[in-house]
Amino acid sequence: MDKARDLIRNTKKKFLIFSIVGVLLLIFISLTSLSYYNRIVKKQESIQNLYSNIGKHLEIVNKVGNLSDNFDDYPTKKKLESIRPEFLRLINQLKVENQKLNALINSSEDINFDKFEQLLEKRRLSDVLSEYFSRAENLVDKSSDSFTKVRRDLKFLTRTSRTKLLEIFNYISRRVYTEQKKSLVQLHRVGTLFAALCILQVILIWLLVFKPLYNALMDQNNKLVDAILKSKSASRSKTDFLANISHEIRTPMTAILGYADLLRKDEGSKNEQEKSIEIINENASHLLSLVDEILDISKVEAGKFECELEPINLSSFMSEVYALVKVKAEEKGIELIVKNSSDIPEYIDADPKRLKQILINLIGNAIKFTNEGSVTLNVSYKRDRNKLIIKVIDTGVGIPTQSITNLFKPFSQGDTSVSRKHGGTGLGLVLSKGLANAMGGDIKILESRVGIGTTFALSLSAGEAAGRKLISSFKSKKITKTEKERSGNVLEKKKILVVDDAKENARLFSIYLSSAGADVLVANGGEEAITCTKSNHFDIILLDLQMPGKDGFQTIKEIRDDGFKGPVVALTAHAMAEEKVRTMEAGFNGHITKPVTSDFLVGSVENYLNL
Repeated sequence: MDKARDLIRNTKKKFLIFSIVGVLLLIFISLTSLSYYNRIVKKQESIQNLYSNIGKHLEIVNKVGNLSDNFDDYPTKKKLESIRPEFLRLINQLKVENQKLNALINSSEDINFDKFEQLLEKRRLSDVLSEYFSRAENLVDKSSDSFTKVRRDLKFLTRTSRTKLLEIFNYISRRVYTEQKKSLVQLHRVGTLFAALCILQVILIWLLVFKPLYNALMDQNNKLVDAILKSKSASRSKTDFLANISHEIRTPMTAILGYADLLRKDEGSKNEQEKSIEIINENASHLLSLVDEILDISKVEAGKFECELEPINLSSFMSEVYALVKVKAEEKGIELIVKNSSDIPEYIDADPKRLKQILINLIGNAIKFTNEGSVTLNVSYKRDRNKLIIKVIDTGVGIPTQSITNLFKPFSQGDTSVSRKHGGTGLGLVLSKGLANAMGGDIKILESRVGIGTTFALSLSAGEAAGRKLISSFKSKKITKTEKERSGNVLEKKKILVVDDAKENARLFSIYLSSAGADVLVANGGEEAITCTKSNHFDIILLDLQMPGKDGFQTIKEIRDDGFKGPVVALTAHAMAEEKVRTMEAGFNGHITKPVTSDFLVGSVENYLNL
């Protein structure tokens, strides 16, 4: 879920950023294009104004020429007087248009008229126009000149209009036409540019907005599909696991209930009763290990598993492991070999409980799947990497290639069918790998061939203790009983309060402690325990944590507040490491996890009482 939320958040962020970038880029391109387009339009407007002005110049000049021709056809004073008003009007129009032309040439920023002005000066347009207007004004003045002078001036105006002025204005017209052609070419380019920009905008929108969004959505969809497939696969695996775990629980429970019923009926000889008790103990131990295994795998999967590393004597440790698994090998007639293929450290840093759990799992599996031959435990040390390598090699049935990938997945087994030959929860290898990883190591399958056997390899960091001393071979060590044999009343005269809301458990613990000579008082709740401590003196209190009313944490607080200074030990079914930390922080002197054997409970009480 966290990954999905992060993906959606990142998608939104990318979409917002790309949208802003895309919009800004489109605005910039659009404004640039619009500015370029406006410049071309203004240039076109200037060219059209020039064309209009030059056309008017040419029209007026032609009219002046026509008037002169008309006068030459009938050169009389009366004719002269009749054309003077029209002539005056045309000359004034020509002056106005000329001023407009000069204004256009001087003010236009869209057309380069620098060369025009140079050429016009070279052709002396201003001089020609000055003389032209001077002669025209003389014609308008009735008293200044003789009739002969008037005729001469009219001929001059006619000749000038149709030669110099027409030539100059035609020249300007051609230059304007050239500029107009260039402007039209630019206008065509603008059209092409606009079309290209439209295509570019579509491409940019796709690349910057829709494609990242599409990719993010597809990526999210693929991840969701993968998650759904994994969820379905996990669901199937867990369904198989629940069916399997049900079988694994019901099988020993059947034995426990059945043989307990036989004992209740008091049937059979003493030997048969002892055998029944032994079977009950074995199956109860199997159930306890099953529960521990499930709890451990849940902690490994949650990432809350912590190892307690300490220096351990490798030779003695391997001897203990050998002693624990040798019986199973002997029962199947399999040779169990423990050896080293190189010098090994005398001591290594590891969690002895968890390392033993890993090796018993690996060796137990090897024995379970081997019907004849041997199981070999080969220990070697890679000094350059400070790695301890323990290989478990069997001559068993082997693992099919298609099943190898599922071996280290939770709730998976090589054979999940109802008719499978071997029991187990399918958690052993997963748990072992998780424990190895927690100690900085790993478990891998080096080789497996069906019908020939399998080789597992456990690699561990040997730690700082490995540098102390190397030994060439294992030293045999006689394995003694792990629990101290106890005799007599070791808890004699010790008064103990057992607090547990489960009356059958409280009674059982009372029997264990009373058999060791202790004076035991039982309380079935927190309130009752507080009342007992006020009226009695106890050497030690064994206190359950989860009880109705006042729980263990509330109870110990009130007991301490009332002045009890002796040891208070949590006797509880809570086995998690964080629970042990919590009990220490609450003021408990120790933590004993149920279920417990008689010897373990009595021995623990001895330790807490410093006996």
